Amino acid sequence: MYRVHLLRIVACIAALSLSSAAQTTEGPRIFSGSDSTQVVNVQQGSSGFALKATTPSTGPVGAVFGLASGSSGFNNGVWGRTFSTAGVGVRGEAMATTGGATGVAGFTSSRTGVGVFGHANFSGNGVVGRIDSQDNSGAGVMGIAGPTCCGVPGLFEQDATFVGGFDTIIVGQFLDASRHVQQAFLVNSSGVFAPQYTATSQNGSDIYLGKATNGLPNVFRVDKTGAVFADGGFHTGGADFAEAVWVKGMQSDYSPGDVLAIDGSSQNRLTRTSQPYSTMVAGIYSTKPGLLGGSEMQGGLKTKVPLAVVGIVPCKVTAENGAVNTGDLLVTSGKPGYAMKGTDRNRMVGAVVGKALEPLPKGEATIKVLVTLQ
Repeated sequence: MYRVHLLRIVACIAALSLSSAAQTTEGPRIFSGSDSTQVVNVQQGSSGFALKATTPSTGPVGAVFGLASGSSGFNNGVWGRTFSTAGVGVRGEAMATTGGATGVAGFTSSRTGVGVFGHANFSGNGVVGRIDSQDNSGAGVMGIAGPTCCGVPGLFEQDATFVGGFDTIIVGQFLDASRHVQQAFLVNSSGVFAPQYTATSQNGSDIYLGKATNGLPNVFRVDKTGAVFADGGFHTGGADFAEAVWVKGMQSDYSPGDVLAIDGSSQNRLTRTSQPYSTMVAGIYSTKPGLLGGSEMQGGLKTKVPLAVVGIVPCKVTAENGAVNTGDLLVTSGKPGYAMKGTDRNRMVGAVVGKALEPLPKGEATIKVLVTLQ
């Protein structure tokens, strides 16, 4: 009788101990049940882990294994949830400082499966990758196509375009010195857009290569010196070849269509014509050059004007020396910057700026002229 009471007292003490602290050692146990919420519920009332599992194995196993054995439906092998505004539902850490350890890995054996899936219902982010590198290396997100064959390392698909909705596919952005978000580039269904595109030669190779179809020879190429090669030629909106030249005075003093002449009071500089039949005539201020030479890459036309020396350009013309007919030879006139019909053959040698392609019965106007200096 005393022995029975003693056993009951020991059992009660053991039950009280289990109610205050979980057992530290216990053999393998299988829990099964049909509860619609959970079968095992572990709660932590302090700041430690509610459940911690450890394995010393070096094989392909996990300290915690989640298995959703249903062959259909939206089920989850592991479900993590957090209510904190700074919390993390599922966290993986790779603590090794060398090698290729992985914090979180997703795998799929299905041809249409997804290894890792991120979903944001509103303005959040489905997947975010971040790196705080101290040596300017590494990547926040990296996609790799394995060595066994094929596949695309990174694929971005915009399904909303199909129904006429939002069509942005990729946006590249950065924080400026004031920590304001600035857009670096944007890709949508129409193309790639950026404030500036820069291509750099690597190891002495070409800066840019263009191919009509992958595997075929190049149709467009820019080499490391900036020389441009194009198999199909150049087709531009302009119809003349122009040279960027210095002018006397301010650039704003001149306008497209002006007839320009060599400035005899300086070197390598032009000015607006003002003498009839001037043999100093150089060409016409081009309205829209098809090709422009002599324009520095950095300065452009900020301090120069485009001088058309070959091609078809609009030109300021006056009928002060008679009505201009199509095909007439044009020379400089007494009106600054204007051409006129040439009638004095003895004075026209070296003074012709071009041929009229349109008539001018009277007055002054801008007409198309074929620049043919002679």
